[in-house]
Amino acid sequence: MNLIDFILQSKLSSYAGNEQGKEVKFDDGSVGFEITSGGYRYLDQFNGFNPFAGSEKVFGEGSELLWIMNYFGEILPSGSDPNKTYSFLREAMRLITPEYPFRGPAFFENQNYRYENQQYGSFKHFHGIEKIF
Repeated sequence: MNLIDFILQSKLSSYAGNEQGKEVKFDDGSVGFEITSGGYRYLDQFNGFNPFAGSEKVFGEGSELLWIMNYFGEILPSGSDPNKTYSFLREAMRLITPEYPFRGPAFFENQNYRYENQQYGSFKHFHGIEKIF
């Protein structure tokens, strides 16, 4: 399995896949997901609820850091219920692609929610902004 396939599989098996039962608490007080497969280790650790911040890391054999992504988010006071918003976010994140294996698609709508994601760069160096309306 290549690195991008592992990242996609890990994201879909953790937060984006709505696998809340597999969430773990880490020694530093953060929560998240840890997946090991095919010589890779995926670690998604985050703190907070609203706002929240975290990072996703992938390590190779021998604990070599191969990939990292940092993220931050918050629901504004005028926004909807955070639990409903995060549920919609997971829905958008399940539409991840090998071309942009970071978060969700450029655009996604379902019922009263709209997701917009501007992603720039390549797998090796990228940045983006996602918004939910």
